[in-house]
Amino acid sequence: MKSHFGCLAVVVAVAAVVFSAGKAHAIPAFARLYKTECNTCHTIFPDRKPFGDAFRKNSYVWPGKLPEQMPEEIQYLPKEGGERAKPWLTAIPDQVPISLWVNHDIILNKEKTPQFDMDGQTELEMFTGGSFRGKAGWWAEYNFVPDHDIGEVYTQLRHVIGSPVNVKVGKFKPKLSLWKDNDSSTISSYGYNEMVVGSNPLVQLPVVDPVTGVTLVTSIGNPFMITREQGAIEVNSLIGNRLFAAYGITTPPEKDRNGPDMYGHLSVRIGGTDFAGSEPEISLTRESIWDNLALTFGTFGYFGSSNNFFFDQTTNRNIRFKNDFFRLGLESEVLYKNLRFRLNSIWGEDKDPQGPAGTGQKEKSLWVMAQGQYIFMQNILAAMRYEHQDIEHEGITRRYIPTVVYAPWQNVKAGLEYVHEIRPRVFAPGAPHEYITREYTLRLTYAY
Repeated sequence: MKSHFGCLAVVVAVAAVVFSAGKAHAIPAFARLYKTECNTCHTIFPDRKPFGDAFRKNSYVWPGKLPEQMPEEIQYLPKEGGERAKPWLTAIPDQVPISLWVNHDIILNKEKTPQFDMDGQTELEMFTGGSFRGKAGWWAEYNFVPDHDIGEVYTQLRHVIGSPVNVKVGKFKPKLSLWKDNDSSTISSYGYNEMVVGSNPLVQLPVVDPVTGVTLVTSIGNPFMITREQGAIEVNSLIGNRLFAAYGITTPPEKDRNGPDMYGHLSVRIGGTDFAGSEPEISLTRESIWDNLALTFGTFGYFGSSNNFFFDQTTNRNIRFKNDFFRLGLESEVLYKNLRFRLNSIWGEDKDPQGPAGTGQKEKSLWVMAQGQYIFMQNILAAMRYEHQDIEHEGITRRYIPTVVYAPWQNVKAGLEYVHEIRPRVFAPGAPHEYITREYTLRLTYAY
């Protein structure tokens, strides 16, 4: 184990020397549009500051009054006295904010072939977002490689009919967790974003052919993932600048005449910058812990059903079966100056994720995650994460993930991460009950 962390330290030191340089202004889309720097909304991208979170919740409209260096024409909000900066019907933005995001991974994993991969994953993504005269916001993204797929594409109408309610329509990830799957500077996204129940290929349920008596195996499962883009309509609102609520209905891609799923989210922030982007008033005579401390608590629920298919070899036809399920989450975040600590718990139950293979067995699931991180010298981030996944009939998976990230510029960074994963495997006489993987990833990321 000491040799693993020794390698980690050496590579980080080399990366620090190679990438050391003077500070420069960031140039991605919103920084160009609002004539500001990326660190207005981010620490080390894509980690968001509370103000960046408020900017996203506000449909990519700048929260509050624009700073003096930003032209008012960016958002075309009403001027004082009721006169508009430009007519409402002239809703074509002067600039279309478009950015490119590039990742390149170099991976070392002794359990895989090849063990050393210089092109572990190269990813190029284009995204655009902004607002229409401050009345609606939009977001769209496309991944050129490796997925060649459209990601989130949606529009959010702000303050519909003069109310505090916003309406979000399109293809997007339902608002469940406090954090999006890319809302962390660490390399690997939080494991619960990719967790599915009943489809672990290493833990397969037996299927006995009633005619031949031959035992077969299957790994169908429920394809639901928290991070999956879905066609949805969401209603959300900011209440008193400290409470955010969202409710939505959605039809996942695998739906087949089975009705919509439903979800809800509730979060509250105590201290620090509120959800509207307003910073706390700071006393010049005495310092308070609440000047730098922010506590955020969130909860969510997702209730749905999936229609899956099981191939019956006796009849050579697919048998469709329905699986009702739910996920309940409870989260918290502590932010104090450069220290951030996140805690996440998710409970779930699937009534029949395996269909005929599971003979109608329910499967309960539990997820627990804790991550702490600290930013040194404004551009070096060190993080440690622990993940605990317990799926009934599969077993317990544990992950230990230390990460170091160095950002010489606001739009360029290099990260090194080690994932130590212990997961269950199919039992066989003489074989271990657990399977261990050790993977190092060096990722170079830049955004334009």
